[in-house]
Amino acid sequence: MDSKAVNRRIKAEVWPLLRDAGFTRFSSRTAWRHRERQVDVVNFQSFNSYNASVLGCTTYSFSVNLGCYLLEVPESFPSVKDIGGTPLPEEYQCHFRGRLAKQLRQPEFPDKQIWFVDAEGAYIAAALHDVRMKLSRDALPWFDRLSDRGEALRILREDEEIMGQLWGFGRQGSPTRLYLTGYVALAAGRHDIAREALQAAASKPSFSQIAERLRTDGAARA
Repeated sequence: MDSKAVNRRIKAEVWPLLRDAGFTRFSSRTAWRHRERQVDVVNFQSFNSYNASVLGCTTYSFSVNLGCYLLEVPESFPSVKDIGGTPLPEEYQCHFRGRLAKQLRQPEFPDKQIWFVDAEGAYIAAALHDVRMKLSRDALPWFDRLSDRGEALRILREDEEIMGQLWGFGRQGSPTRLYLTGYVALAAGRHDIAREALQAAASKPSFSQIAERLRTDGAARA
């Protein structure tokens, strides 16, 4: 068993499920679905030899990460790859991030966020079957929840990050949270909230280079 063998199995056994769900762009470990207002990302995270030794797993074990990239949120400092006008954000660049938890019982490796693949590959079939079940049951509804801009705005205004479930948007009052809140509020038609959040974001040192744009965007739609 090696990482290339895992890649081939992911392509054969997982990508067809995501293709049926509307995902159209694939690399060896990442799938993208482009919708009108967001890009949904599914990523199989591998581990280098150092991290695998620390975690106690193999380099061909994996986690499954989720990302939701909101198209109405302009890049504060451009970094997302774009191919022919189509953005292909990495999972870690997404505004909302999540991770699936396995249901498969693996007594020798009980960590719920890593599917253990042994050197002989005995677990690979069961692991990918479990991933398919979790994608259908948990990942697709996770993406749909965030496609509701009212719900996304509520999360940004009320909820704390929960590592392993929903994170990436910053703590309450942080520059990142204010920035996202402002533009999501604009998309949801809540111009009062947008103006307040974007003005607050503009006052933060980390956004000093684009502060005028933030004030303008908030005021123009007030």
